[in-house]
Order: sequence, then structure tokens, then C-alpha cells
Amino acid sequence: MTTAIRPETGLKVASPRKDLFEGVQIVSKAVATRTTLPILGHVLISQDSDTGQVRLTATDLELWIEHTLPRGQEALVPITGGGATTAPARNLTDLLAALPESSVELTSEGTDNGTFSTHVRCNRANFKLLALSPDEFPVLPSVVEKTRFVINKAHLRDAIRQVLFAVSTDESRVVLTGVLLTFKEGVLRLVATDTHRLAVKEITTLEGTSEDVSAVIPARALSELLRVTGSHDEGTVSLVLSDNQIHFRIEDEKSGSGTTLISRLIEGQFPNYERVIPQGFDRKITLERELFAAALKRASIFAREQGSANRVVIRSSEDIDGTDRLIITAVSDTLGTALEEIEIAREGATEPVEIAFNVKYLIDVLNAIESDGVHLELTAPLRPGVVKPTEGSDYFCVLMPMQVV
Repeated sequence: MTTAIRPETGLKVASPRKDLFEGVQIVSKAVATRTTLPILGHVLISQDSDTGQVRLTATDLELWIEHTLPRGQEALVPITGGGATTAPARNLTDLLAALPESSVELTSEGTDNGTFSTHVRCNRANFKLLALSPDEFPVLPSVVEKTRFVINKAHLRDAIRQVLFAVSTDESRVVLTGVLLTFKEGVLRLVATDTHRLAVKEITTLEGTSEDVSAVIPARALSELLRVTGSHDEGTVSLVLSDNQIHFRIEDEKSGSGTTLISRLIEGQFPNYERVIPQGFDRKITLERELFAAALKRASIFAREQGSANRVVIRSSEDIDGTDRLIITAVSDTLGTALEEIEIAREGATEPVEIAFNVKYLIDVLNAIESDGVHLELTAPLRPGVVKPTEGSDYFCVLMPMQVV
């Protein structure tokens, strides 16, 4: 007996390959890689019954990403039976990557015996991907609004980039694997720490803010948001917080596309980070950021050797001619010694100071700063140091010192 095909249960749409491929790439980062639920390895492809736009959705039940394709991706048949289908995320991505630049037609097919498939057609090629019922796909969670912000996309992207490197990877302290977001007295603050370093960034240009809030956002969610926002500075990001979830929405007004990212928040009490922030300093060293970063990169070759523990020692010095310099050294038992001198400007105490830091931590913060110069604020060899850009007062990074050996 022939199995009856029920085309009315599915969807038939067409889209330029580039738009479809980029959309699948965006949402596929939320696809579950290890799961006992096969549907979480699929991308849901559906069409908005009001706007007619095609939506792609993926989730691992911790992170949700939904992307709306640009306007103009039209249904080839009337939307009926839910207007949705699914496709294995990895296979769909690989297939779209291999197709030529042309229009791609997606058609879903369901049968009376409960099997589903998605046809991918491009020019004269036709591929049939075995799929699962779109009814199995989890419903996108509804985030009950507690607080809402609208933030400039470029400002948010820069803020995430300037703190994300300091997040802990130690799963035994889960709360430190996220970024603390607080809003108080009109200032949005992002904080990250792994107990060896602390990065703090503030944003004041907000719209639609309300009550004071505090939440810990998983680093993975912010990393994906950083990727989704791309390199374009135009536009805004809306942020909605509930008691246990956060909802981001990025709109592209020109194309009509947009991306929604929803993540669970991390439960737990973030440590009192303010008590480790130095309240003053004895010396402030100012130097060129790129020059400093390049010297540290060369020194890191020696510092990374076994037994060196990524340690570099920096020491202020004054030449006979009165020029202030910073001497950078790294020692390796197996490789040798690195020594560089950089001209600096120095304020405060005139006595030389010698302090050691993890060179990787120094390089990370310098890469996160965009200004031409940086300030290095120091007090004593075993007291935390602070790195700040010479321009602006809304960002700093506290670094814990190492023993000078």
C-alpha cells in the first residue's frame, strides 16, 4: 500500500542561498551537540503568519536563537497546517555551504505513517533530508518583562568584548562563569572575574530603563550575542530581563531581518567584587598601548615555557638623561631571558617599583582597549594593579600580581 503524502502539513518557501545559509549559521550555535532529544539537533523552519517572513530557530533548552530572514522570502504556497518544518542542523548547514549562489526552495513533506522530510531544491538539484515533526520542537519561551533596556549595538558589543575575557572557566564556581549585569542610578554595569582579574565596564546611554536590577548572564550567551551583532555599528539592541531569563532582540531595519536570543540566567550570589578594587594608587605609568602589547607578546614566548607560569616582571626605571622607562623581563630555564625597555610617562612616587603579572592577562586587557594609550596604576609589589585606557573613565581591569622570583 502506498503511503499517502500530506503536503498541507508543511511549508514551501524560497530564499536566496546566502540569506538562508547565514541564518542557519546564526541559529546553529544554539543546537544541542549532546542530547537524548533528537529534535534538539534540528533547526525549526517556520513562517510568520502575519508578516510572511521565514524564521529559523534552534535551542539546547539553555540557549535559544531565532533568526528572521530578510523581507522578500516569499511562500510559494499558502501557509497551512502550521507552516513549519525541521532539518538536521549539521546536514543542512553543510548542504547550503556547498550550493551555488541561487534561489533555494525548501519544501516539507509529511506522511500518514508519521515520517517527515524536508526537500532542498536549487536549480536542477533536489535533496531530501529526513526530518522530525515540527510539533516536537520546543516552544520559544515567553520572557515575562521585569526590566527593559534599549542599548546602542556598538556600545553593547564593545562592553561585552571588554569584560568577556575575564570570565572564569571553572565550573565548580558556576556564578563566575557568567557576567554580572547591574543597573543602578541610571548606569548599566558589566562585571566579570575569575578571581585573578576583574574587568568592569559601564554604559550610560540607555533608553527605556526602569527599576534597579542585577543578573548573571552565562558567558556563552554573551559570546553568541557578540557574534550575532556582527561588525556593523548601526542599530540598537533591546534587552528584556525576567527573574530567570534574559531576552535580546537585534533588528536590521534595512533588510527587515532580526535575531532573538534568549538565555537562562545563572543562579547564585556574585561575589562582592568592589572590595578588591583599589581605592587609590602611589604611581601611575602611562605608555603606548600597541608598543606595550607588542613587547609583552614577545616576552610571552619566554614566559610560557614550563616553570615560568606566564610570569613577566615589569620595573620602572629612570635613565641618566632623566627619561622614564619600563623594563619588561621574562625568564625561562629552558629558553633563556627576554628583556625590553619602553619609554613611559610616570606620575606619583619616584621610587622604582617592581611587580609581576601573568602576561596573558595583561595582553587580554590591552587587546580589549581601543585607545592609543593606557594607564597602569600601581601601589606595591603584592597589591593589585589597575589598567585603564587614557581616554574615557568607564572601563578598567584589576590584575592580581604574582610573586617576583
